[in-house]
Amino acid sequence: MEEYSTHSAEELLENIFFHINQLTAENDFPTTILNLTNLGRTLVNSDRASFWVWDRRNRQHFTIVALDNGKITVPEGKGIVGASILKNETILINDTSQDYRFASEVDKDTGYKTKSILCMPVMDSKGAVIGAYQAINKLDENGEDGVFTENDKKRLALAAVYCGKMLESYLLYNESHMDTVTKLRNQKGFYEYYNKRILPFLLGNKVSLVVGDVDMFSLTNRIHGRGSGDVVLKEIADIIIYKLRLDDEVVRWEGDRFLILLPKRSAQEAAAFAEELRREVEQAEFTYGDYHMRVTMSFGVSEIRFENSSDVNIGLAVDKLMKAKELGRNRVEY
Repeated sequence: MEEYSTHSAEELLENIFFHINQLTAENDFPTTILNLTNLGRTLVNSDRASFWVWDRRNRQHFTIVALDNGKITVPEGKGIVGASILKNETILINDTSQDYRFASEVDKDTGYKTKSILCMPVMDSKGAVIGAYQAINKLDENGEDGVFTENDKKRLALAAVYCGKMLESYLLYNESHMDTVTKLRNQKGFYEYYNKRILPFLLGNKVSLVVGDVDMFSLTNRIHGRGSGDVVLKEIADIIIYKLRLDDEVVRWEGDRFLILLPKRSAQEAAAFAEELRREVEQAEFTYGDYHMRVTMSFGVSEIRFENSSDVNIGLAVDKLMKAKELGRNRVEY
């Protein structure tokens, strides 16, 4: 049985209660998951801790919280985290140099020395693994190097369960705000993003809106089948994403229509962006089975005004899009 002095036990309880109080005081995901990660570190008395998500679509694992470190991304199945997630196994290592699964590249990049690891898979309510919690470098009562024990596994399980519930809720929430075909934000996601990010930004900055759709998209579906349209939309989404800056955002609005939010750009600058995008789509070849397809897009651009509602701002850009259609399609109007 692992022993703790009266002082360290009291300190542990004090820290636990502090983090639990923080949890009850917050209702947003980023702060709550940060507090949960801190709670896990406290429970096992580790130097560092991180909470990982399994990104199945991109076949990778990445941290949504990495205490004392920036975001870390590793290929699916790589390192201790990857092994823990793929095998649904809690891994306890007190000498990383003796374990072939340990990926030392992160230490080389950060200059940090990982000596011991306790990594535990995080599951959703159905028992499916969706991520992992990792504690790094066990500390003893004096803050010196220690060793992880079976009791640490039991303690970490408490944080892992809460992390799993929080992550599952967050992922389900995100899914409700995501288009299933393109994996972009949908209309729900747009309104949330607009109200939380764009409106405050508009007080002192320019933001432009680009609205575009595929010319004669219904014809593509009729000739080649509905699946062909989905292929076109997915690849157009990828083309747009590749061209975005860090603060830009793209939304699949409905059908074949996309909305692109461009902070810090005037209508003229946004129109130049849309023109580049128009040319790339025109030159692209889309493949569906034995079919090789080409499509064009039309775009309308307007600068967002703070005094207008989001729907009015969208309507102004749509008016420009309709003008582009009337003037022959495959063009940009602003």
